[in-house]
Amino acid sequence: MVWVVLFSLLWATQGPGTARAEVVQDFGECGWFFQGKVPPKGFSKRNRVRICQRFKNRYHFATLYRTDLRIPVYSAYRYPCSLGEGGAYRPSPWFHEPQIDNQNAQSEMRSSTMAGSEKQATDEDYQDSGYDRGHLYPFSLNDRESATATCTLTNAVPKERGANIRWYQEAESVAKKLAQICHKSGRTMYLLTGSADPTKFKIKNRVSVPKSVWTALCCTFSQDQNNDHCLSGQVPSEGPEVLVYNRDFSFAFMKEMKPEQVTKHLTVRELQKKLQVSALFQSCRGTRENDEEQTFKEVEGLIEDKILNPVNNTGSSLLRPFGFKAITATLQFIRSSLLVPSGATVHTTLSGVLEIAKSIAPVLHGVAMVVGFVLISAFGILVNNP
Repeated sequence: MVWVVLFSLLWATQGPGTARAEVVQDFGECGWFFQGKVPPKGFSKRNRVRICQRFKNRYHFATLYRTDLRIPVYSAYRYPCSLGEGGAYRPSPWFHEPQIDNQNAQSEMRSSTMAGSEKQATDEDYQDSGYDRGHLYPFSLNDRESATATCTLTNAVPKERGANIRWYQEAESVAKKLAQICHKSGRTMYLLTGSADPTKFKIKNRVSVPKSVWTALCCTFSQDQNNDHCLSGQVPSEGPEVLVYNRDFSFAFMKEMKPEQVTKHLTVRELQKKLQVSALFQSCRGTRENDEEQTFKEVEGLIEDKILNPVNNTGSSLLRPFGFKAITATLQFIRSSLLVPSGATVHTTLSGVLEIAKSIAPVLHGVAMVVGFVLISAFGILVNNP
C-alpha cells in the first residue's frame, strides 16, 4: 500500500502533465537543441524559467526567459531543423507562453491577447512603442511550423528598427550562410542567440531594452544522428552555390543595438568573457585557447568566400585570394553568353564585357598576389645565397 501511495505522489509531480509542459524544470525534454545536449553554463538562475518552445505538438527550440525583465536571456536552436507540416506564417498577434503565468495552463504557445502579465511581455507592450519585436531565433533560418513558432514574445527583445535591420544584415544572414556551409559539409549547426546588458529603460515601463544582442554558433556532428528530432524528417539539400568546408568550427557575433553601431565578429571564448559565463557549448572546435585564432581566421575566410570547396583544408591554401563568387560569376557569364540571341544589341554586349571584367578582377588580384609572393621569395633566396 505504501508503494502505491509513493508511486501516486511521484506521478502527480513528474507525470505526463510536467513532461509535456513548455515551462520545464530542466531542458531534458528538448535537449537536442543544445550541442552535446548540454545547456550553456554560468547564467544566473534568479527570475529565470526554462521553456521548451512547443507549437503544434512539437518542440521547435528552447529558451531561457527572465521574468523580472520580461525578455529572454537566450534561445537555443538548430539548422537544419524545419519541423511540422504547415507552411510558415507570421501570426498576429504574436504568441506568448501561458504556463509562465499559470502552471496549469495548456502546454503550447498561444496568441498573446491578454491585456497584461506580471511575468512576460504581451503584444500590447510593443504596440506604438517605437520598437520592433526583435527575434532571437530568426524567422528566416528554417521554415514550416518551426518558423511560425519563432513569433513568440518569449523569443523577442525590443530593438530599434534601424538596429534590427542591421543585425539581420550583419549577423543573421551571415549566420545562415555559415549554417548552410555547415550542413552541406555533412554537419549540423547549433546556435544560441541572446540579450545582454539590460538598460534601465523599459518600453511601457514593463519590458526591458537590452544594450546588446549576441549569437554564438557551433558547427559539428550531431551526437545521435539516428535519433535526432531535427534530422528525422525530410531535410533538403543545399544548392550548388554553397561552399563545402569539411571541418568543425565555431564563431560569434555581438552588436550594441544602436543603428549606427556595427556588428562585431568574435571567437566564442571572447563572447563568453564578455557575457561572464563559463561555457556556451559543451565542446566545439575554436572554443579552446589553442585553436580559437586559427578557427576564427578560417571562418572569416568562409564569410568572405575566400575558400573554394576545400577538403580537409586548414584555411592557408594559396587558392584563398581567388574568391568563390568571382569564379562562379565568370562561369555563369560565359554560360549565359553562349545563349545570347544573334540580334543582341551592342549595348548588351558592352554591358556583358563590363560584367565579366568586374567578375575576373578578384581573380586577377589573386594571381598578382601569388606571383608577387613567388617573386619576393625568389629574390630573398638570391640575396641570401649569392
